[in-house]
Amino acid sequence: MEANRTGDYRLQEAQRQVGEVQNVMRDNLTKVIERGEKLDDLDAKAEDLEAEGQRFQNRAGRLRRQMWWQNKRNQLLIGGVILAIIAVIVIIVATR
Repeated sequence: MEANRTGDYRLQEAQRQVGEVQNVMRDNLTKVIERGEKLDDLDAKAEDLEAEGQRFQNRAGRLRRQMWWQNKRNQLLIGGVILAIIAVIVIIVATR
């Protein structure tokens, strides 16, 4: 009878330990799945960031070219005004 109780106790202890291991494994599996989801989210955010960086680079290039042309137009305008002033001065001096 004593051996039977000891055997029952060992069986119950083994079942309890198996239950604990199952709970730990369920928790670990849940954590692995959550980690995978977080990695997927992070990967998607990285792709979005890369695409946004490319769009920014394209816009910056267009803006740089636009500003370069605007600067050249302003330089030509200033040069034209200076030439016109010089021409007016030359005409005034030449007619005296």
